[in-house]
Amino acid sequence: MSLTTQYKHEPPRAMTNDEMERFLKKCSSARLGLAFQNEPYVVPVSYGYDKGKAYFHSSKQGKKVDFIKRNSRVCFEVDEWEEKGWASVICYGTATLSEDIEARREYYRVIRGQEPSDEQLGKWSSYSVVIQIEEMTGKCSPDYSF
Repeated sequence: MSLTTQYKHEPPRAMTNDEMERFLKKCSSARLGLAFQNEPYVVPVSYGYDKGKAYFHSSKQGKKVDFIKRNSRVCFEVDEWEEKGWASVICYGTATLSEDIEARREYYRVIRGQEPSDEQLGKWSSYSVVIQIEEMTGKCSPDYSF
């Protein structure tokens, strides 16, 4: 048997909106794409997803924060590669940096499934970042199962 017969490559298929939503809820790491002036920047982040928004936290200093402050338009990519196949979703939206207690509370609810006290949230020294997703596209291998 030749390699081309043994490893038949089938074209990917577009994911439905429901599949993309389930996929984003299931995964927890992504790549955040940022741009300012003529410089692109991609950084890995751990995130949570709920109702059209992606949540993560960030220190108050660094290239990621500098870029978001100057250009809040972002791209957010999540992928998974396993024996059962692969899937990839790309989201486009706007990132907001917040030190607000309610934004921190929402982060904990989505990411950790916890309801922290106001005292705990007041001690938090990083930004809560929320990406309002405006558009998303996804593809997967024909054999990928959700």
